[in-house]
Amino acid sequence: MLRRLTLRFNSLSKRRNHSTCAHSNNQTLKSSQTTLSVRPPLLVMTHRSPRIAEFLVCHGTRLSSTVASSSVSTATTLRNSPSLDPSTFKTLSFYRFHTLAKEELGPWREQLLDDLKQWHIVGRIYLSTEGINAQLSCPEKYVDALRTYCSTVIKPRLGDTLMDLNLGTEHGQRAFRALHLVADGLDPTSYNLSNQPSHLSPAEWHKKLAEYKAKHGKDPVLIDMRNQYESHIGYFEGATRPDVDTFRGSIKAMNEIVKDVPRNQEVFMYCTGGIRCSKAGAILQSASGFETVHLVEGGVTAYGRWIQGQEEKSLFKGKNFTFDARLGETITDEVFGKCHLCGQPSSQYQNCTHASCNLLMLCCSSCSTQFLNTCGRLKCYDTVHRYRTQTHEHFKPDGPIMIDGVRAYVKEGEKNMRSDIERVVVGKSGVMCEHKYNRRIRAFEVLGEPGQVLEEWAKAGRELPPTTATI
Repeated sequence: MLRRLTLRFNSLSKRRNHSTCAHSNNQTLKSSQTTLSVRPPLLVMTHRSPRIAEFLVCHGTRLSSTVASSSVSTATTLRNSPSLDPSTFKTLSFYRFHTLAKEELGPWREQLLDDLKQWHIVGRIYLSTEGINAQLSCPEKYVDALRTYCSTVIKPRLGDTLMDLNLGTEHGQRAFRALHLVADGLDPTSYNLSNQPSHLSPAEWHKKLAEYKAKHGKDPVLIDMRNQYESHIGYFEGATRPDVDTFRGSIKAMNEIVKDVPRNQEVFMYCTGGIRCSKAGAILQSASGFETVHLVEGGVTAYGRWIQGQEEKSLFKGKNFTFDARLGETITDEVFGKCHLCGQPSSQYQNCTHASCNLLMLCCSSCSTQFLNTCGRLKCYDTVHRYRTQTHEHFKPDGPIMIDGVRAYVKEGEKNMRSDIERVVVGKSGVMCEHKYNRRIRAFEVLGEPGQVLEEWAKAGRELPPTTATI
């Protein structure tokens, strides 16, 4: 069981309350969870209200991969601060597998909360007996201060080893919805995390892959350790991309891929930021007996940042899926996906803004605008359209509006990001929609083939919505 301690302070209501951390829309933690809320001074923390800032430190017994969530974190305190421009936030991450005593986690969590609030950082840090995993948005002016803090305070507690801050390739508004620790179901006694794979710099990774076939006369064993929705919009050329939805599924697929590979042959693997490959590579080396497993230090995120400054052609094509409000950052211009509504080329993901649906789907900017960022099904569109219409005259983008007990609000950081219409979320997550509320459900299972949703409008005798925002 993963136990999360959320420190919360609502500067508006000053009320103490209890809540449960939101799950991912694609991958969920099935074990029971407990969220405790207390109220520290000054620091604003939550993941549920769009009017208050967030900083969350979690602790548990396992450290594993991270996944997306449907919730949104915003920072009114930062928005109202004249000294902080919310458009200058940098998305960054770092992690380290290192054995920590369970009794260390609580005190260290409190220290991190106390120390990092001075830099107005939002995001998530996960502590467990296996190590630390951080996904943050930091004001650009404080990135150097955070880097120094990591080197002088965090690094010594992790055996004097910690990757440098892994900056994303695209920045801007505070990007975070939420990131959650996943229980991968793996037996921790079956592998040795200290048997780490080879961590190649992006330059070393690029050189090895580019020259491998010429040197060895065959293609490298290259495994994409991400989920299918991630690899669907971008990947390294020649990679095997398992059709999986969980990290546990990736491990199972990995073992199947390499079952006939000689143990003295090099294996290459990659993921978004490197943490999944650190664990998967350790499993291959310690449990499966492979001599050399390579990963790219900092994952696709670091490679994408590096290749932008190089003359060489990128070996990664398309977009790197990100677990924040952007849902992806462009590495190259190739587009591999199709809009689930109209079938036009698109590599932009969005979640349906009817919170009871929350379906993750590819959607072009035209359909995103036309269908109010919903999945396009009649119930979802009508729900969002109705609330937008009722709230238009007094709609405030900096806070929620209650109508008949239902909250409607703009997801900060997503306004005008992909279309010319504000992204409004309506309803409650976890409430049954027309499809089963399953966070791993795939868009085609609900929407069918591209164009089928539009046919449903015709069958119902409905005209399609206007192609431009009218509300």
